[in-house]
Amino acid sequence: MTSAIKSPLLKGYLLALLGIFILSPDALLIRLLGDDPLQISVYRGILAGSMVLVYNQFLDRRSLFAQLAPVGAFWVVITSIVVGVSQLGFVFGISNANVTDVLVIIAFAPLASAFMSALFLGEKVNALTWAATLVCGVGLAILFSQSGSDSSWFGLASAVVCALTIAGQFVLMRGFPNENMTGCMGFGYIISGITCLFLAPDLSLESHQYLPILVMVLIVSPIPFVLFILSLRYISAAETSLIMLLESILGTLWVWIVLSEKPSMQTTLAGTLVIGTLLVYSWLSLKNDAKNTS
Repeated sequence: MTSAIKSPLLKGYLLALLGIFILSPDALLIRLLGDDPLQISVYRGILAGSMVLVYNQFLDRRSLFAQLAPVGAFWVVITSIVVGVSQLGFVFGISNANVTDVLVIIAFAPLASAFMSALFLGEKVNALTWAATLVCGVGLAILFSQSGSDSSWFGLASAVVCALTIAGQFVLMRGFPNENMTGCMGFGYIISGITCLFLAPDLSLESHQYLPILVMVLIVSPIPFVLFILSLRYISAAETSLIMLLESILGTLWVWIVLSEKPSMQTTLAGTLVIGTLLVYSWLSLKNDAKNTS
């Protein structure tokens, strides 16, 4: 058992899985906050981004400048912008499409991440990862082929943007494996919030919105992404993105239980295919790692 815990791959998986479980009510909280994505993005961006920076200081006592100086100003800015776009894509997707549709589309992130890692980092993507991400692509094809969906094309397009930028931010951070780039997550959130601050017609909150906002900005939004960045020290960007697919089923369950928003049969099929692939992939990866370290 001790040797298993010391496995870098297992550490990476546990960090990413913990992050997913904390993140899973995110879509539900956005739904509970109402139908104004600009208003939600202001609070989510500025407050949650600030909390990311606060939590980061508990993990790394160095100044933000000392943490990010080795990365370089250019890559800090690029990564922060990519993070900010992903946050906007997620909020606008959830606000304009069925939650399950959005979360299954985000399943595209591993496939995009694998391509980006191979193209920009020269990172070897093994056959198992390629097979898993290709099956996820089949799941997406099933999702987009359905007719009569309640999801708008704008919402689905926002989800696609979210998936691509999630993949991009993990690849960017994977490019600096020895550096703490959590600050870029905080800056990205804040950039998205400030952008929406100038666009939102109304920022006033009603009493029923206070609790969802607090839970979102203090726990659900900031903590998981700190854990995801830590996981990148032990597993690849493609593997981290694959684990994030668990949000598809967990997030859907939260919304189904609380708001009775049921996924369609085709969405359920696509989600089942994606999550089933993730479970098989994770089990085989851990098995191979145990074999290589024994």
